[in-house]
Amino acid sequence: MRIDATGITASAGGRRVLSDVTLNLQAGAFVGLIGPNGAGKTTLLRILAGLAPPAAGTVAFDGADAARLGRRALARRIAYLAQDGPVHWPLRAEALAMLGRLPHRGMLGGVTAADRAAVERALARTDTLHLRRRIVGTLSGGERMRVLLARTLATEAALLLADEPVAALDPRHQLETMALLRDAARSGTGVVAVLHDLTLAARFCDRLILLSDGAVLADGPPDQTLTDANLRDAYGIAAHRGRVGDRPFLLPWTALSTQGEPAR
Repeated sequence: MRIDATGITASAGGRRVLSDVTLNLQAGAFVGLIGPNGAGKTTLLRILAGLAPPAAGTVAFDGADAARLGRRALARRIAYLAQDGPVHWPLRAEALAMLGRLPHRGMLGGVTAADRAAVERALARTDTLHLRRRIVGTLSGGERMRVLLARTLATEAALLLADEPVAALDPRHQLETMALLRDAARSGTGVVAVLHDLTLAARFCDRLILLSDGAVLADGPPDQTLTDANLRDAYGIAAHRGRVGDRPFLLPWTALSTQGEPAR
């Protein structure tokens, strides 16, 4: 599965949030979509998922547009995890995860052995098997996000697009979720995640797309994207860098003034 976005422009609330964004995504890589608040990350992710049309530009899914491919076929190929997806009914966690199988069987289709196996795998991978009988409304924010991730994984799509999948999680589950997404990419699934934690993004992602003021400021491996100049220009920060064994890490440390000096 491949997505080619060309010249994407979008507006929200009378303000342009994306300007002439061009990129491509494909299976087998863990891509972090990063940038400051208001940079257009969520808007771009929704457009890439075929959930919102751009004001200008085109998005092709394996060379076809969304209308030609069809909504159900697109839903089987691309799984989308919203930042704070609503759950409108008092569903048990297992039933919520089973909704990820709808693109494969339709609203009235019966649950198959393959559906049950896919949900079981997804619950196990997200450490939510013990929550399967719980009503989603009784879960903590972090537990709920992991169940929503299980629903996304249960689709077994070629591409997984996730909006801030670790934002509500404790440190252990952040690390486990990032490792899960990285392993999914290594197994052949394309993963794109909106991330704010640059330390996690630098450690786990194969590629980072840095948005700033609605445009792509940098796109490449973490060490080429998270340069001092890019951190200053996009975020107005400086970072400390170090190594753990042979692995580098980055830690955002200082807010900078508009002149590039440490803010007082």
